[in-house]
Amino acid sequence: MSAAPSAPSAVADQSPPMNMNVGLQFFLILDMMIRLLIWSTSLAFTCAIFSRFGLWRSFPIIGAPLGEAWQWAMTLSNWIVLFNMIYVAELILLRVLVPTPRTGVYPTNRPLKMTDPRARQLIYACFLGVLTKARYEAPFPAFLVYHFSAIPPLRWIFIPLFGPKTKSTNVTDPLCLDPSFVEIGKNVVIGSNATLAGHIQVPDMVAIRKTVIEDDVLVGANSIVFGGAHIKKGAIVAAGSIVAPYTIIGPNEYWSGVPAVKIRNWRESPA
Repeated sequence: MSAAPSAPSAVADQSPPMNMNVGLQFFLILDMMIRLLIWSTSLAFTCAIFSRFGLWRSFPIIGAPLGEAWQWAMTLSNWIVLFNMIYVAELILLRVLVPTPRTGVYPTNRPLKMTDPRARQLIYACFLGVLTKARYEAPFPAFLVYHFSAIPPLRWIFIPLFGPKTKSTNVTDPLCLDPSFVEIGKNVVIGSNATLAGHIQVPDMVAIRKTVIEDDVLVGANSIVFGGAHIKKGAIVAAGSIVAPYTIIGPNEYWSGVPAVKIRNWRESPA
């Protein structure tokens, strides 16, 4: 693990710990504003397109017989599909505007001056955190965001840009807290409610570290993989396990527990 950067001066060391509440409240305000912006603009564009091309039904839905109600259902289904596509497109556009923060160790127990390059990296990380929440906690009717981001053609843009960078497709939508810092190989299975992180946080600092999952790995349901972990080809992480930061799991190894430890080789590694 990389050592945390030393304090710039003795005065900084003697200063009281920074109160994080104000910063977190600003983050929540930013989160609320950006997510409302994405939702409302997706709603407006979808409704405008339907109006422009005359896609709304001319008869009322209230009191409609089954045949007309079915036509309304198909219209609303098409509306939802378009809404989700626009929602994903907006995530892509906003992600283009936000630089990817650098990996490293960043103090959180004292304020950083804006002239400090680390401050900018933390700001970038905050914006990416908002976009990640908008991706994984998309409000109704954006319940198809994962589907459109995981299948072509939007996948071809979304995965390389937004992350996690992967050659696999999962039926479920595993939570990836830091998509830009997680790489997943081919034929990887991520179980339901598994969480993948690309950072480690303790009371006085946060470390951004890339997490790598190689080909043919199985990460069991309800598992947590922390930042800096490297799970090599063919390994298995049992359900409910916690892979500690910076853990290296060798090829074809079976790990389990809290924290996860090696149990055995479940098959021989290729020569």
